[in-house]
Amino acid sequence: MVDTPWRSVATPDRGGEYLALLSYLPLKGFRKMVTLQRQSGKIRAQLAGTPGLIGFSFRAKLLSHHSWTLSIWEDERPLMSFVGKDPHQATMGTLRSYMGETAFTRWTIRGSDVPPSWDDAMRRSDSPPTN
Repeated sequence: MVDTPWRSVATPDRGGEYLALLSYLPLKGFRKMVTLQRQSGKIRAQLAGTPGLIGFSFRAKLLSHHSWTLSIWEDERPLMSFVGKDPHQATMGTLRSYMGETAFTRWTIRGSDVPPSWDDAMRRSDSPPTN
């Protein structure tokens, strides 16, 4: 399992409430995992410049071709704006036919709890367990 360090883009208000999102992205083969890893640098750059994002991290289980994203947003609006723009939109379009069933788990998180732990996020997950 490989986790990237949490990257803060904005400082949350410790008393504020934010949208937490855990995305589960299972790929059907190793070759497309390489494509996803290659594109993730472009997506990280897009994230870093996205207004309304508080911070993010990625997790990959390379041998089983499973990936997760963990991000904190001011609310749904900047998240949906990010999802609808390239390179994120183009990457997901390219990989869609090579993905298994994705899952997206949302919850509210207090600014004082940012960054969330991967353990907490995975306990909340709507994705199937991976061994």
